This record gives sequence, structure tokens and C-alpha cells, in this order.
Amino acid sequence: MAVREISPDKPEPKSQRYGAYYIRQIPPPDPYLTETGPGTPMGEYMRRFWQPVCLSEELTDLPKAIKIMHEDLVAFRDKSGEVGVLQRYCSHRGTSLEYGVVSEKGIRCCYHGWLFDVDGTILETPGEPAESKIKDNLFHGAYPAMEYHGIVHAYMGPPDLIPHFPRYDIFEIPGAEFAPLSIPYENNWLQTYENHQDPFHSVFLHQRIMQHFEEEFGVLPQVHFAVTDDGASNRNTSKRRIDDETVWVRIFHILPVNDTFLPSTFQLSGAPLYFQRTFHFRRPVPIDDENTLFIGWRLHGDEFPGGDWTLNGAGTTDMDGQTKRFDYEETQRFPDDWNAQGSQWGGVTRHSIEHLGKTDIGIALSRRVLKSILDGELPHAWPVPASEQPDGPPLTKVYSQDTLLKLPRHPDPKVDSQLMHDLGEEMTQVIVDSAEQFEDQGAHQENVIARFKELEIEYREKFAG
Repeated sequence: MAVREISPDKPEPKSQRYGAYYIRQIPPPDPYLTETGPGTPMGEYMRRFWQPVCLSEELTDLPKAIKIMHEDLVAFRDKSGEVGVLQRYCSHRGTSLEYGVVSEKGIRCCYHGWLFDVDGTILETPGEPAESKIKDNLFHGAYPAMEYHGIVHAYMGPPDLIPHFPRYDIFEIPGAEFAPLSIPYENNWLQTYENHQDPFHSVFLHQRIMQHFEEEFGVLPQVHFAVTDDGASNRNTSKRRIDDETVWVRIFHILPVNDTFLPSTFQLSGAPLYFQRTFHFRRPVPIDDENTLFIGWRLHGDEFPGGDWTLNGAGTTDMDGQTKRFDYEETQRFPDDWNAQGSQWGGVTRHSIEHLGKTDIGIALSRRVLKSILDGELPHAWPVPASEQPDGPPLTKVYSQDTLLKLPRHPDPKVDSQLMHDLGEEMTQVIVDSAEQFEDQGAHQENVIARFKELEIEYREKFAG
């Protein structure tokens, strides 16, 4: 019996009971934002930045095979202390340099002994005749590499456009220390990046459904999303009343192309708590379009209490719910960030069949910013070549923070909500203005704390009615 043809005029509703028949076709991902291979718009943009590729502790007396943005590479530290990031396959016959011999200078291929310096210079071709000019006329593929606070970074863009390594203000916070970490994720980079502009998932995944974070995270926040840095970055300010006397203001800042700055996920000290700055600086770096290396630092020290910073390292972190577990039943019963992000449409999200709501304003803004950058509408979001900044890079300002203020609940819930919104906006502006005024991070912190104390006094009267 022939299959009855479906009339092309028949509607295909998405909102009827048992209607899966009409929505069986899964569209492809959004290639403009998700694909990062060589020659893709996002891939070429990412290559204009210094990207972290592995932890310094992973470079021992053996080389390390890595894959970043679809490129097979090898990282190593030679015996003179120089760090190299080379294309993985030997220029001679293609043997993988992950089996190479780390040498006093450079790395030697195990197959025929060719020796490559960190910049791709071929130092020796020992099997060739003495008069051979191969090493004089050929360079092996190499990328500039450097170490910073225990993480190896590589610049994979055009050599004539190499920027300075950025100068982040959080690295100049008095007393701050930095524990490097890296975690592989089995999903596209964008899902992990967007997770940081979704403060509502913490309410449900991390508190109401699972209890990864503290009880206060279960309070549904009032959130204001905004585009900052002249359109090139995003931030959100969350306000929560966690009891009759305490308001919690939390700011989350992300910067292009994949910088995310997360405040504390641990128990906050009692109010008042003024300007406790970001705890985590992490980047989702594409391995390929289905896998991501989540790599960065956990800040620690007297000003960053909670957790156990010593647990951070290769494949580990002291933030709950971030790493792969192998007991499938356990992950079903106790899902976490790794499962939630990795399972979105099997690993690469499909934007065209999502149904975004008001809680997803930050997601929509993030995508709009990235598309505007790739479309050429935000030229200031592209790194400036070092040759155009002879005095070095400007200070990159990070606004992420937590603050708890002692403010009584207003008897009118609508007024209480509006006052929290106004307070959050004023606090955010204080941080932005202070960051512009002070480069010294000690002075910046003192100024912000002083202003927050003034705002606490001012708003205490307003909340009291």
C-alpha cells in the first residue's frame, strides 16, 4: 500500500498534543558562531587573541599533544626553559612530535632526528648530507607561545597582527593568588560561554534541583542585562533579597572573545560584605566544534574565602558540578553543568528551534554582540597589534563581584523591588567609574568600598520607607 501523501497545505503546528511528528527535522547548528576551524569567521576572530592551550604543569620532560580550534599541535618546554607550540606532524615525513625528544634547545623528531626550535627553525637534519640546504630554506609550523601564572598561551593568528598579552586588573589585586585549572567539556564552546550569561540556571540546576551551591542561590534574582564596553561585552547585575535585612548584589562580566569572570560560588560571609571580586577567570577554548577546553584560574587568598583552591588543576576544580563523571545513573540522578551543557542538542546547540524567554535576555545579547563583531560593526572589539601600542596594553577592567548590604525590607514589595533595581544600577556605575579613575587596584577597591558604604546608608533610609 502506497504511503498517503501529506498535503503541502496542511499546517504543521508545534503546539498540539502528541505533535512530535511535525517537528522531527533537527536543523543544523548556527555555523557563524559555533564553527571555529581555520578560515571560519569565529575561528579567525578567536585566533587574533592569545588563547590558553594547556597548564604549565602538564609540560614535563615529555611533549604534550594538544588540539585547539581543530588544529593538531604539540606543546613542550625544552631544557633551556623555552616553551613551544608547534604543528604536531613533522615537516619531514609526518611523524607525530608527541613522540619527539625534548632537547636542550627545541624538540627532536623520533623518526629521523630532525630538530625544531620553538619558532619553527629547523636546527638539524642529521640524516641529510652536510651540504643540504633543507634546514636553511624551510620552517616548521610554529605559533608564538608564553606562560602566564601557570598556563601556556599561544597566539594562532596572522604573525604581523600579534597583540600584546592582555593586562587584566584582577591580576593586580593586592594579595590575590592564582590556581590554574583545565577541564575538558564534550560540547561546543558557545554553550559553555553562554552559560555565564544565564544567572537563572544557578537557581534551578545548582540549588533548587541539585544543591551544588549555597542556599542563597535558590532565591530567584531580579536581573538587569546590559551591553558594555561600547557594545563589545556583556554584563548582568543580579539583585536578591535573601532575608528581611539583607540585599545581595552580584555582577557577572564577560569579555570578547571568550573571557568569563565568575564571582564566588561558595558561602558568602555575613552582611555587610563590600566588593568581593571575581573568584574565577575561565575561558571555553574550542578543541573542535564538539569539544571544549574550559581553562583558566581560580583566585584565592584572604579576600577569596571558601572551597579548597588546592583542588584545582588538570581535570579538577573545587567548584561543584563541573567535571565529567562516569556513572551514568549517578549523572541522571544528580545532573550538573557538565551534563546540562553537554547534552544540549547532543553537544552543539540549534538556535533556530530554541524558545527563548525573558530569562534568556543575556543569551540573546551575547549572540548579538558576537555577530556584530564578526559583521565588522565593532572594530574596537578586535585586538590591537602590539606594533600600534608601543607603551604596552591598556588595563582590561573586570566588573564581576558580590556585595551584601544591610537593608531592611520595604513594606511595599513593588517599591522594594524597584529600590533593589536602582541600587544595583548605581553600584554597577560606581564600579565602572572607579575602574576608569584608578588603575591601582588597591585604590580602586578602597574607593568602591567607600562608595558602597555611602550607598548602604543612603538606601537604608529609602528601604525603611
